[in-house]
Amino acid sequence: MSRRTFLLDSILVTPASGNNLVTASIRSSLLSTLFENIRPLLMSGVSSSFVALVALVRLHQMWAALWLVADIGLLAARLGIAHAYVARNRMNAVHPAPWATRYAPVSLLACFLFGIGTMACVMSGDAELTSLALMVTAGILGWIASRNAALPRLAIAQICLGTFPIALGAMLTPRGGSWILVPPLLLYIGAMASVVRRHYTVLVALMTAEQKHAELAARFDAALDHMPHGLCTIDGAGKVNIANRRTAELFGATVEMLRLNVPLPEFIGHVGLAKFGETLRRQLVERCTEWLATKRGPLDLELNDGRQLEMTRNPVPDGSAVIIIEDVTERRESEAKILHLARHDPLTGLLNRRELRDKVERILCRCMTNREPAVAVMCLDLDGFKQVNDRFGHHAGDEVLVTVADRLRELLRHEELVVRLGGDEFAIVGENATYSGAVALAQRVIRQIARPYRLSTGEAVSIGTSIGIAFAVSGESFERLMKRADAALYDAKEAGKGTYCVDADTISTHTPTSDMTMSGN
Repeated sequence: MSRRTFLLDSILVTPASGNNLVTASIRSSLLSTLFENIRPLLMSGVSSSFVALVALVRLHQMWAALWLVADIGLLAARLGIAHAYVARNRMNAVHPAPWATRYAPVSLLACFLFGIGTMACVMSGDAELTSLALMVTAGILGWIASRNAALPRLAIAQICLGTFPIALGAMLTPRGGSWILVPPLLLYIGAMASVVRRHYTVLVALMTAEQKHAELAARFDAALDHMPHGLCTIDGAGKVNIANRRTAELFGATVEMLRLNVPLPEFIGHVGLAKFGETLRRQLVERCTEWLATKRGPLDLELNDGRQLEMTRNPVPDGSAVIIIEDVTERRESEAKILHLARHDPLTGLLNRRELRDKVERILCRCMTNREPAVAVMCLDLDGFKQVNDRFGHHAGDEVLVTVADRLRELLRHEELVVRLGGDEFAIVGENATYSGAVALAQRVIRQIARPYRLSTGEAVSIGTSIGIAFAVSGESFERLMKRADAALYDAKEAGKGTYCVDADTISTHTPTSDMTMSGN
């Protein structure tokens, strides 16, 4: 940038620095207003040329002809600069400062030329021509104060160059009364300068507010698109007006497929159609429509790729709502896994002691009205298991426990269940059992457990089991039933292991004559 251009930019084009809110982007916007809405520029140029033409027709003076030619040339130059900037900016955004620096000298010269021409009209003594020139001058300078207020120094300079020659001409005119125009002209300059400053302040405030709004909107869009959940908003009529990128991703669609200003069911059906097909799309629409009508809690959607989505509606007082869409697949799997671990032994996959209590108590509750509730509990303890752990390690012991669990499952019917109580202790619960069936099952379990076990290391080990059997009596609690089965197990251990014992109360209330067995024939 040349020194002359730099001085012009600093003195005339650069906005007043009194407002610290004028950022680079706002300054660029202020400068670009010079080239917006070229029609008023054309109208003011035509008006000044018309005054020059009238002066030429009425006075037949050479200066009027020169004024007309120069005015038309300056108007063409200003229009050319503005048009070139708009065309260049449309193809590739350019900074307006260099263009404003080109425009400023031409506009100042045009104002000075019009001021000199109007001065000549005043000094000519033609009252009608003077009135026309002054009226057009007031209009043009008022337009400059409004249009160029974004560059207050340039606008005030134009106003001064357009009025000072008129005041000078009024004082130099041969007619003595023309000086009376000087005070109004000075007041007019002050008023126009005040208008320029006021317009500039309002423009800066509006552009600053717009810039802050754009920044907030950009931050909101960025936050919206980087949310881990899908989010969309619906108005009072149920139509979607905002949706983020994650919403499309959850349904296997693209952002371009998000259709706004449509009811939520149609919106969901459209984004889901590309990946899931017409059948699932129709199901999504139906379920979403029903969900909105009933206004119940979260809506669960299971997609055909195995994922599970949860939609939550958060109402807003004005009747609109915010819809949160979350992929809960991992959470549901974790919850199911936690629930499974709470009910099952992690090593063998068998039910645990807590689940045993719940099931036995439910069975006992159902059988309370029967005189002889046929609920049998077997407590098992492995014989020789400690030696396996001591000799081959706990990993080998775990292998044996898993195999024991598999063998026990093979022996039982679906209405019977096997439980790992902990360590090498197991339990079997049977409903509608008989004394003879329980004894037969105990004998089969002993034989099955006694079969050799082949470890992953290739070693073969052998263990046995002892069993205690107890049948529930009417009104009996779970704790008492287990204590009786444990006592019978203790007796079996004392009897030499590898055998079973039946609780004394069971023997006194049951006979070994029945064709029903705990595990079938």
